[in-house]
Amino acid sequence: MKYLAKSLKIYLPFTKSIIQIMMTYRLNFFVSVFGSILKTFVIYYLWKAVFTNSTSHVLNGFTASDMLIYIFMSSITAGTVSNNTDQVIGEEVKDGSIAMNLIKPINYHLRLLFESFGELIYGTLCVSLPLWLALIAYRFFNIGELPPSFSTIGAYILSLIFGFSIMFLFNFIFGLLSFYVTNLWGIRQLKHVIINLISGQMIPLVFFPIWLQNGLAFLPFSSINYIPVMIYLNKINGTALIRAFVIQVFWVIFLLVFSIWLWKKATKRLTILGG
Repeated sequence: MKYLAKSLKIYLPFTKSIIQIMMTYRLNFFVSVFGSILKTFVIYYLWKAVFTNSTSHVLNGFTASDMLIYIFMSSITAGTVSNNTDQVIGEEVKDGSIAMNLIKPINYHLRLLFESFGELIYGTLCVSLPLWLALIAYRFFNIGELPPSFSTIGAYILSLIFGFSIMFLFNFIFGLLSFYVTNLWGIRQLKHVIINLISGQMIPLVFFPIWLQNGLAFLPFSSINYIPVMIYLNKINGTALIRAFVIQVFWVIFLLVFSIWLWKKATKRLTILGG
């Protein structure tokens, strides 16, 4: 307990500093949010056109109403779990400040984790929560639909926590590529596009060919977005829900172990190159 209190005292200022930075540069944050919302509406109207021109009211288990919720909850989920950990590592390696950070008496993993908590808290309170409440209000006043049950929301939040952990660890691992390449910017843009696609943010994974669905089941990306949103829609429940949680926990543990191993390898390389 004393160790936990000491750790919080050391690392919580990193969380607060990120929140303060995001509050200082609010325009940059909200411009990116506006872009994300605009993209969400574009995707929504594309799917609306698909359902309008379809001869069936149900496509791969989705009604038009399901798809509306999926698209907006997918955008909310993606915005909640996202973080810039890989960008932070890349910039520190590029400008050389990583060397100073390595000799400080703090855990580099934990420092970045608490910084990502700052992004999570600010993004949730300023964007994700208001958008979710707006979606709930819209559905209730237009069609009288009640929000999901407390158990469903609880399961979604738990899955969201696992998804956030997976995204953070993946970005940490991806950021360590900066120890081996000159600039991560171009690779990061490609990474964003790929993850948006294979995490189910743009297209539910059930619309992919069976062979691709089976292949993606062996990757962690569906755990970032697709699984939490499908839980929210109550399309994953019972034993399937337990299996989904087991998959997410597996990827958290695997990526944590792999990130620690790769960090040790990368820092050894930095020491050699730095003399």
